[in-house]
Amino acid sequence: MFQFTVGFLKADPKARYQGYTFYFREGFCWSAVNGTRSTNELKFRFKQKSVTDVQGMSLYCVAYSVSAKYITCICNADFISRYTESFINSTVIFQINDARQIPVIIPFAEQMNEFEELFDFATKIKKAHLSNQISESETEKKLAEIQNSLGKMVDELYGIV
Repeated sequence: MFQFTVGFLKADPKARYQGYTFYFREGFCWSAVNGTRSTNELKFRFKQKSVTDVQGMSLYCVAYSVSAKYITCICNADFISRYTESFINSTVIFQINDARQIPVIIPFAEQMNEFEELFDFATKIKKAHLSNQISESETEKKLAEIQNSLGKMVDELYGIV
């Protein structure tokens, strides 16, 4: 039954069978409503391979010279949050077209590896906390250190230092 429906949708000129090329691809996402921008609540998340939902703002890397982990990292730096607030959208609702305007510097392979390693380290800490291997206070302390390192790396990448 499902195969018939899919085939029918592909053939029907009125069908809205869209975006299936992005199903089961890694990407990055964020919540559309982000509290107050002054407290830097715009945070991006790595999106596992899954079906895209209209309720979540999601984008995917079309160039293989950057990864979704890299984009997630740079977008979580204070610099990008301040940049988007000042030059793109200062409201609490951050949409797809806003995210498309974030200036992304294509890194050298070594730089991208450093960002991906930092991402993987943060993920490891969060998983350790969720499995009760480390306390919440220790998790917050380690993640704050990672956020500080990330800020320095992004500032250097964008030539702010």
